[in-house]
Amino acid sequence: MKAIHVLSTRPTTNYYVSRADGSPYRQEDFEVLTTILSALEWRRHNGVIRLYTDAAGRDFYDRLELLDLWDGGVDTELLESASRAINCGVFWSFGKIVALRQEEAPCCVMDIDLVVWAGIQQLVTAEVMSLHEESLGFAAYVGRDRLVAPPGFDWSGLDWSVTPCSAALLLFAENTFKNAYADRALSFMEGNPVRSEPEGALPTYPIFAEQRLLPMCAKAYGVRIGSFLRDFTGVELWSGRKNTTFTHLWNAKTLLHNNPDKRRELCARYAHRVGQDYPDVAEALARSRLLREHFRAADELPHV
Repeated sequence: MKAIHVLSTRPTTNYYVSRADGSPYRQEDFEVLTTILSALEWRRHNGVIRLYTDAAGRDFYDRLELLDLWDGGVDTELLESASRAINCGVFWSFGKIVALRQEEAPCCVMDIDLVVWAGIQQLVTAEVMSLHEESLGFAAYVGRDRLVAPPGFDWSGLDWSVTPCSAALLLFAENTFKNAYADRALSFMEGNPVRSEPEGALPTYPIFAEQRLLPMCAKAYGVRIGSFLRDFTGVELWSGRKNTTFTHLWNAKTLLHNNPDKRRELCARYAHRVGQDYPDVAEALARSRLLREHFRAADELPHV
């Protein structure tokens, strides 16, 4: 099973942190360690993984000696040539849809903060799969009257009562629907006149393009979306007893960004896992200024 990671460095703001315009691209230590395990565990249990990024993203991973993580290769041409008419300050996850349109099905698109710890082929029950459903009552899922679209965007055939789905992990079995959805999402983003979302507001626009428009299009095309996890309230995702297959940092990144103790604890555990299962990778990472303290801390953890 083939998967892609996508990282665009064009956005300077996402849902939990910002950086100054023109400042060098960087990631937090816990983000890097999660990405490492995401790529390695996918290869171990599921198949090939490719990275779509841009020149700055490639340089960032190259400095950490991580480009070999992606056995399907690293593509920078696609995102370097992506439309500048997409406001990445609003649509900070636009690169995922650009890459999804390019990649041939069958394929999975997976967030770099998601780790899949086991094989998932046996969990596939539909032509399109998402990580889990989401509650339509979540405040980010706003009505048609709250959204602005480019002139001529096709709103027809969209059922606003359908259940949204998480885009942290998506699987598409064939190209026809994948491309139809991606084209519609790109037409919503490209030339969209919205300049920014209100300060402190939830990211309604990227969430619409990724997590609401997809199931709307699926219903319009008669395509069923299955779920790897069936509990959209999050119990399956958060519970280590019910869910041992998927780890998604998502909202926990805000906690890790602001809580040094929790950050060190998670990083040491992840460094320990890398050292235990992928010692060659750990050897290179232990030399990194960003990560070496976590590998020293990992040496003090018991082996299991």
